[in-house]
Amino acid sequence: MVHASQDSTAQGQDSFEVVLLDAETIQTEIESRINSHDHVGAVSSLITAIEYFKQENNTEKVYYYRFVLSRVYLYLGMYQKAADNLEYCHVYFKQEERDLDVVRSQHALAYVYKKIGNIDMALYFLGQCQNSKADKFNEFCQFEHSLVDAMLHLSRLRSQSTLNQIYAYAKSINNIDLHIKSLEALGDYYYHYARYKQAESVYKKALEICKTNQFIDYCKQFSFRLYECSNYSGNYKRASEYLIQYIKFNDSLNKINNSELLLKLIGKYEQKEIQSEKIDLAKSKRLFELKSRRSNYTLYSLLFSIGAILLAGFFIILFYQQKLETSHIIHNQTEQINNQKIKELESNMQLQSMQAMINGQESERERIAKDLHDSLGGVLSTIKLRFDKLAHDHPEKNDESLEKLTRLIDTACDEVRYIANDLKPGSLEKLGLIEAIKDMLNRYKVEKGPEIIFQYYGFEGGGQIDSNVALNIYRIIQEMVNNSIKHAKCKEIFVQMHKKGNEMTISVEDDGKGFNESTIKKGMGLENIKSRVNYLKGELTMDSSQEQGTAILVHLPIRINADFISSSYTAKE
Repeated sequence: MVHASQDSTAQGQDSFEVVLLDAETIQTEIESRINSHDHVGAVSSLITAIEYFKQENNTEKVYYYRFVLSRVYLYLGMYQKAADNLEYCHVYFKQEERDLDVVRSQHALAYVYKKIGNIDMALYFLGQCQNSKADKFNEFCQFEHSLVDAMLHLSRLRSQSTLNQIYAYAKSINNIDLHIKSLEALGDYYYHYARYKQAESVYKKALEICKTNQFIDYCKQFSFRLYECSNYSGNYKRASEYLIQYIKFNDSLNKINNSELLLKLIGKYEQKEIQSEKIDLAKSKRLFELKSRRSNYTLYSLLFSIGAILLAGFFIILFYQQKLETSHIIHNQTEQINNQKIKELESNMQLQSMQAMINGQESERERIAKDLHDSLGGVLSTIKLRFDKLAHDHPEKNDESLEKLTRLIDTACDEVRYIANDLKPGSLEKLGLIEAIKDMLNRYKVEKGPEIIFQYYGFEGGGQIDSNVALNIYRIIQEMVNNSIKHAKCKEIFVQMHKKGNEMTISVEDDGKGFNESTIKKGMGLENIKSRVNYLKGELTMDSSQEQGTAILVHLPIRINADFISSSYTAKE
């Protein structure tokens, strides 16, 4: 178990208004803390170094230590802070035309955004360095680029030969970061292709290195991977041990990241960065105003001459009634423009409000799903493993009550998986919208429940729907089907999706008891459907009457190039 000392953070001073040490002392302190694996203390020393070299106007050193700070943040699992510092470094390196450092920062940003889960940004930064000379002719950059590319495209690899070459190179140059990342990629490759024993062997090597260097976030990651590999391999005892290790590392990481002293230190540093940026902005604004004022002197003279001429013309125009007519026209046009701007502003505010609400809902769903899967799911799996071992070690005690208890544990595990999948549909990202909806409707099929029929048209011709749009479509159908099952008491639910050109139509019909639209009490479910439809700039129509069933029709504008081909699907029993 890794316990980071908080004394080193406390020594980072409560305020930056201090007398800083000389550069050599600061550098020695940083090297000492990194070499002794005191990463929490290293954060304090690195922030002190950055402040010192800022006062010395040594920009090169400032961004050198910012780059080092981003690596330490990565070891502590602070991915977003690492990304923020790397973004600053990347901009500086580009301004200074330091091609090699630009490429290294782009590789680091691609890796960090992959850790965060923002694959689009990871691919963007990796693509930025493809045409760089440093990326082509520097051996280290070539291997580093190949490694990050392999991590982002594991499914494309047909063998591990490239990863083995990167691993051998990392060992030969004794680069600890490249060494660990190459083991991570190699283990993920074996894991991806269900070669769990080989993956376990690689992850064990990586875990030992990370334990030695006290890279807590890596230790947490590799412990969980080892738990999964052992579990899939059938070695449940070893899986339990790795799960316990994972929980310990996770607790240590949470303790560090929630340390009041560390958060206070980082918060003051970041606040000072914001103030510095505001000061630079104010200086630039004053300089711009000064230049504008000088250039305006000549303009004012010219305008004065023109004004005198116009003034004479103005008095002439006063004799004509056209002035009143012109003023009236201008007034009407201005009023129309203002009204249009107000409507646009209200529309944008309403759209932003709906987007914030929807994003908040999805973020909370994702967080709860992750907590269920990682925490409660892990605990239930451990209970199941321990219970199976107990039943195996004492077969003479097996009776009907133990079998019932086993079924209850299995049911609890299934319920956790079902709820987590319902909150965060993984099939949507892996299989696409249609397959995700099929999976959702199959999970709604229960004994004595309504028959669910799903038909879709025009989706086989290709074309990708934006992930945000696809998620909202999934939630709309989920809410409508859920309402039919819970409230309609129906025997049959008919779901249909029809895509043609730039439009999509969704309809959900049931043969249930229906409702009176004028008297029905509006709930969160119906309001959520309307909010998502409005957010997608679509139209929603409902047709329902008592004992006659309900039909809901949604029209959505989309931009997808696909041929119109029909197909139908009926949810399996």
